[in-house]
Amino acid sequence: MNYIYDVVLNFFDVDNFYEFYEWDENDKLLYVEKMPIFRINPIQMEDLSNYKVSINKELLNEIYNKTFIKNGNIDYSLLVTDLSKVIGLRFNSDGVLIEKSSLLLDEEDSVILESSDFDISLLEYEIIEKIDNDLYLSRYEKYIRNYLINEINKLYSNKDYDEINYLYRELYSDDFSIKDKYLILIDDITNNYSSKFNRLYEVIKLSNKGILS
Repeated sequence: MNYIYDVVLNFFDVDNFYEFYEWDENDKLLYVEKMPIFRINPIQMEDLSNYKVSINKELLNEIYNKTFIKNGNIDYSLLVTDLSKVIGLRFNSDGVLIEKSSLLLDEEDSVILESSDFDISLLEYEIIEKIDNDLYLSRYEKYIRNYLINEINKLYSNKDYDEINYLYRELYSDDFSIKDKYLILIDDITNNYSSKFNRLYEVIKLSNKGILS
């Protein structure tokens, strides 16, 4: 088995994978001292980037406790590369992919260079489902979207209908019932998020009517 030494990882659940430039200072970075790595083909990299998978028991046992961090181990994890990018993968005890991490740019370049002489491995796994990770949204946009959904749900539950009306008029000119306005706002924010909702976010954040976060 091949290993990579001294890399920084930042694991997120598979539905919220972020590149290194979206890491936050409050994230729990892992300073990895030693970790298994497999060079794979581009097709498998595409699968592991876009699908939740389950690896076979043999591979799971092979990588068990082979990733070393300061004062401990990560039970089931590995790196994969197709010599174009590198991602860290973490699995549960059943072999299901649960978390992923990108690498810092310079460390990714070093790993790719070091892996160029490795033989290509054909990993055995089953595809479970496509990952719904909203790749078109940045981490900040996801935060705003979730914030707006929570706040608007709170307003509607508290029957703050004047606030719902006010927020709705910030974006739309038509007129419907309060329930319809609420549903339109939630549906549009959830499924059609765009920069226009940044204005709504600022309105809520600046409001002094009891809905500040």
